[in-house]
Amino acid sequence: MDRLAFPFAADRRDNRPLASLSRTGLEKLFHSWFGASGRRYICSVYAVGATPVFDRSRAVVAAVRRDGAHSQIAFVFAPNPDDDDFTFWTSRARARGACEWHVHLLGETPEARAAILSDLEPARRLAA
Repeated sequence: MDRLAFPFAADRRDNRPLASLSRTGLEKLFHSWFGASGRRYICSVYAVGATPVFDRSRAVVAAVRRDGAHSQIAFVFAPNPDDDDFTFWTSRARARGACEWHVHLLGETPEARAAILSDLEPARRLAA
């Protein structure tokens, strides 16, 4: 079965902290985003400025800014697994008003990461 396309998926109300974690103390540590395909991406949340420890070869990272109770993706990137490029990305995130990293760790291959980046492209375009 084909997934339904959501042309404005990044602006959906269900792009938010995980409801299943509400009132657990963990709700601010995870967030979900829907790509244009309708696929849901669960992300760990870190402050911009922190260098999260994770497997960079599997990650797609969104720089996220907050507008009141709503979040917007400023841009997405796949970190270089062979280089500590977070200094570059941190300065870019701050310049775009981002205050959080949302890290999705299920991009197991370069092709999978490219597909995730492409699927979240509407979020990047809407937030620009």
